[in-house]
Amino acid sequence: MVEKTLRLAKRDKTVWTIHAACTLVAVLIIASLIYVLDRSVTEADRFGLSAERRLVTNELRHQMDAVVQFQAQLSFWDKTYEELARGRVSDAFIADELSGWLWEDYGFSWLILTDAERNVSTVLKDGAVLSIEAARVPLEEIDDLIEEAKRRYDNALRNNHGNYQLDVVTPDPQSVMPAVPGIHAVDLREIDGHMSVAVVQAVIPESLVVPAERRAPVLMVSVRPVTPKMMREIAARLGVRGLGFIPLKELPESSVYASVGRCSDASCLVAAWLPKSPGGFVRAELLPSVIIMAIVAALLMAFVALRFSTLFAALQQSEALNRHLAKHDRLTGLLNRSGFDDMLAAALLNARTYPFALVYADLDEFKAVNDRYGHAAGDAVLVAIAERFRHRAGPKGTVARLGGDEFAVILGECSESEARGLTAGLIADAQTPIAFDGQMLVVGGSAGIAFAPRHGQTARQLLLAADEALYLAKRRGRNRAETADAMILPSGKNGDQSAA
Repeated sequence: MVEKTLRLAKRDKTVWTIHAACTLVAVLIIASLIYVLDRSVTEADRFGLSAERRLVTNELRHQMDAVVQFQAQLSFWDKTYEELARGRVSDAFIADELSGWLWEDYGFSWLILTDAERNVSTVLKDGAVLSIEAARVPLEEIDDLIEEAKRRYDNALRNNHGNYQLDVVTPDPQSVMPAVPGIHAVDLREIDGHMSVAVVQAVIPESLVVPAERRAPVLMVSVRPVTPKMMREIAARLGVRGLGFIPLKELPESSVYASVGRCSDASCLVAAWLPKSPGGFVRAELLPSVIIMAIVAALLMAFVALRFSTLFAALQQSEALNRHLAKHDRLTGLLNRSGFDDMLAAALLNARTYPFALVYADLDEFKAVNDRYGHAAGDAVLVAIAERFRHRAGPKGTVARLGGDEFAVILGECSESEARGLTAGLIADAQTPIAFDGQMLVVGGSAGIAFAPRHGQTARQLLLAADEALYLAKRRGRNRAETADAMILPSGKNGDQSAA
């Protein structure tokens, strides 16, 4: 009886030990899974937030770089420098070279010419000439940028036998972007109640040689507002929600922000948006699995591995889609400006061995269609024309939509006569009516052709030649194509100012 009692006690102790061990194992498994889940949520949120912040920051910096490039077309140009020899630009220069395209095409609000002592000579706002006094408020907002641009200019000057040579980095001949001398100052500032990109740079000649009597610089100040429409387009392109500029001190707890400008005060405007919080998705997806893991450890671990594989596959798929969207136009599926720049740079590397043709085209009367039938009709025209161009170019050509109604085609593995024939086909495609909502929409097309390397060995030269040929085609009656052989490029003409 005593032995039986001892055996029962020993059995109960063993059962209790097994139960305790199983309970302990279950607790450890649950605790481990909760820890892993919590870490996954935290890291997913951290990774997602970091990626979004990096995307927004890079996009805002890209906007700043774009304004620098736009302004350099004027501040790093012999014609502007020669105009300022008299101390100010003429009314004819303002009318011919400044009014219109800077505001309509590039969205500038202010363009101011001043010296380092704030003696203003020219003030333009939204294309209109204003009084000198009107420049006081915007100049106060960028006073430090003026000092920085003046300092960079002075530091770059080297005395060269009575004249001065600007010691700046030589532009890369393979670069697809226009030359920028690198003596500018740029920042995001709140000007006229709008967050804007402000750029200040001394006006210099393209030779980089400054006469001694003109050592004191004339500084060009340009301001481009970052409009709500631009922010909506950026948000749609990057896939973020509620992107906008708000004061840092008013930032809601649910928002995150990225600060690209130099202002660090709590009243400064920052780019803020609502994070996606992928951790919430991870938690909702994995919590049922965690419960199953506590019951059947082996099956649960397999399920976790499957779920993580699914999540990583989804992230990889999303990343691949983002890479595709970064280089392609959302409306037509063609390459966008960024993708086109990459393809053109690659083609130019081997242009001497493998010559190619660059066709620069845009649609005639497209704005009339947009104005009369609406943007949906305009989109239908762009989609139809893009598909026709893609089919026409076939395997020999790479088609890109550069923006608006502008297209570019890189034609390889074809003779110059074939390139002319294909371009004529593109113009015919543009003239073919397009059915939309019971209407036949009719536009046209003009094109300019440049051949590499004959018309240019850099992207800037080749684009300039094609753009000037396009301009010639428009002057000669539109709905036609011209080659760069048909004209002589005017000395000092800036390609980006040709009428498209």
